[in-house]
Amino acid sequence: MRKSITLVIAFVFFLCGALQAYAQTFSWHDPMLETSSVINGRAWEGEIGSSYARLPERFQQRVPLKVWNLSRNAAGLSVKFSTNTRNLQIKYTIADAPQLPNMSKLNQAGIDLYATNASGHTHWIGNHMQWNWGDTITFTFRNLEVKNGVYELILPPYSTVTSLKVGCDEGASFRFMPSRKDKPVVVYGSSIVQGASPSRPGLIWTNILKRLTGYNIVNLGFSGSCLMEPALFDAISEIDAKCFIIDPIPNSYRLTDKEITERIRYGVLSIRKKSKAPIIVSESYPQADIVFNPRAEERMRTANKALQAAVNQLQKEGVAGLYYQFSKDIPFTEDAMIEASHPNDIGCVAYAKAYEKMLKTIFRK
Repeated sequence: MRKSITLVIAFVFFLCGALQAYAQTFSWHDPMLETSSVINGRAWEGEIGSSYARLPERFQQRVPLKVWNLSRNAAGLSVKFSTNTRNLQIKYTIADAPQLPNMSKLNQAGIDLYATNASGHTHWIGNHMQWNWGDTITFTFRNLEVKNGVYELILPPYSTVTSLKVGCDEGASFRFMPSRKDKPVVVYGSSIVQGASPSRPGLIWTNILKRLTGYNIVNLGFSGSCLMEPALFDAISEIDAKCFIIDPIPNSYRLTDKEITERIRYGVLSIRKKSKAPIIVSESYPQADIVFNPRAEERMRTANKALQAAVNQLQKEGVAGLYYQFSKDIPFTEDAMIEASHPNDIGCVAYAKAYEKMLKTIFRK
């Protein structure tokens, strides 16, 4: 019996030593130590600098406090790199935050990984539950067979990333790819834009849209806080964009019809003073559970009408390049939401396809 215990103890020490040795074979690469930016999805690259935030410091006193705090979250941000490594480990830390009840932990605080092979095909890479959710979070991807692949690491949408490193096998080639410089599609909206509530970050609808279209996407979703304040539109109008998407009603339905009209007018006209890029204004999502609960979102549907009337008036006044997306154009099914307020994976695909269709129509003209 004593001999068996001794053998077990010896095996445990051997295993621990082997795992420690394996962990020490990684060489580490920090995106923030690069001489030029490698962070995709940020509109103010030159100002934001060495952080995984979405608004520059000069907006702190201009925008609402909640918007400012949410802008520290890494929604829509990603890092691309090329490597021939067989094993990858992502090691990062995030600021403390409560776990949200309508959000999977994997989506709120996890990362996601995609890779493009030599044939130009992009594929998702699963983690197979090789993670550690400690003070320092690690996601490990083993035995990869992508030779000289280009990887895209998608950051957590509802977390403030305070540090991040990418580990690859010692001796493997590695380089970060420069951040995209092409004009982005800028999406301003609510929690649904920020990333609630698919199962993982790659399935946020803005990230799906990026893969479907190939466009550079800037995610300016602010959970519970898309109220079309003039300060937000002043900020957004600074961006040299390919297209602007304004998706406000899931939060702005709380405003009066008069406020909705005034704020969307201010926003559209502010953008149009500085940019000729197309502007898409979107209604809220369709109500998925309307059959047995037909009055649950009557105020939201009324707000949609106020929004539509305001856009129609702007079009009549000659505002060019202004488009409107109706609720019915988002192809929801009854299985598209998690609690009738936020889309799940199915709903996020529906959102992305609706916007893909509209963008194709706009840029085909």
